[in-house]
Amino acid sequence: MTEPVPPTDQRRLRLTSVLPVWLLAIVGAVLVLTLTQKDSFAWLLLVFVLCVLVSFVLQLITATKDGLVERISIASSGSFVVVLVTAVVLLVR
Repeated sequence: MTEPVPPTDQRRLRLTSVLPVWLLAIVGAVLVLTLTQKDSFAWLLLVFVLCVLVSFVLQLITATKDGLVERISIASSGSFVVVLVTAVVLLVR
């Protein structure tokens, strides 16, 4: 049986496994806004799928099951918000 991860390590795991996914979403959104003229929404969907996959990979790398669902949920939700805001910007322009 594994021992639970202390709260300070949980915070560190959240920072090291969630923030890179959010940064990837932001960079991908900026690239979609600046580089694509047509099929922007398809590229935006690709950015979101990539963020979700990277989220799962980062969680597997940490090899810690305590808080796994929470970290994946936070990373995916943050990416979704970035993609949603970008989609609204694309609709307006």
